[in-house]
Amino acid sequence: MSDAPETPLQAARSLVGTLRDQADGELAQQLDVLAGLLESAQQRGQGQDAAELRERLAEEIATNAKFVSVMVHEIRIPMTSIRGYSDMLAKNVVGELNDMQRQFADTIRSNVIRMEHLVADVSDISKIHSGRIRLEPKMDMYKNIAMQVEKDTAELAAEHNHTLVFDTPDGLPILNLDSERLVQALKKLVVNAIQYTPDGGTITVRAEPAAGRLKVSVIDTGIGMSADELTHVGELFWRSESEHVRSFKGHGLGLPIAMGFIKLMDGAFFFESEPGKGSTFGFTVPAAG
Repeated sequence: MSDAPETPLQAARSLVGTLRDQADGELAQQLDVLAGLLESAQQRGQGQDAAELRERLAEEIATNAKFVSVMVHEIRIPMTSIRGYSDMLAKNVVGELNDMQRQFADTIRSNVIRMEHLVADVSDISKIHSGRIRLEPKMDMYKNIAMQVEKDTAELAAEHNHTLVFDTPDGLPILNLDSERLVQALKKLVVNAIQYTPDGGTITVRAEPAAGRLKVSVIDTGIGMSADELTHVGELFWRSESEHVRSFKGHGLGLPIAMGFIKLMDGAFFFESEPGKGSTFGFTVPAAG
């Protein structure tokens, strides 16, 4: 007997067979029909049909990626215009604004910036899933990456009275990877830590060598995550139901993008958390050979 695990389709057929043995009348007839459909589906997933299904799936992925690319391009054009005009209004290019007018202009600008971030995230996750990301590796030092992430996240951390600590010791391995993408990935993790940490917390970004690789851990003193919540890590558009997390504007794409970039760099992603005891999210990436 084969020790191979049942596929979901095989398990469904087995369950229907068990129920069929326990049923009679109209229910038994309906289960017979369902069993026939499941058998047909399994047969279509084998042999020559499997290659056809894979080809169709690849076509669907390519079509979806093209649609997203066009959509992102078409949305960015008017957003750039809206942001430009709102900037001019804020700078009094067309005349002095009163307090209410300035508030309206600031609201327009902040919402356009939010949309720009969303469009960029949608574009990145689409490219990751369709295999269209082109990495541009180069020799770099981790401290340069850490300094850029600290610069990009310091203001947000200060808004919430967080202590942001970058523990970057000497002697870290040199890297040969896409520094800009690594900055993006690490920034997503730091922002995620800020969102999961009530005001006045501490976020520590710790780097260390690890068996020919670089290990980076983002450690927070936040609300933590339950075992059930941890099963959703990396799931598109998923966000915790915590009121604290929901108080931040977001779309649940940060961690999937970070994980996608790390995987493309031949890295490994890790995380651990416990309610009330904070979380650690991090990764390892290869050092330069």
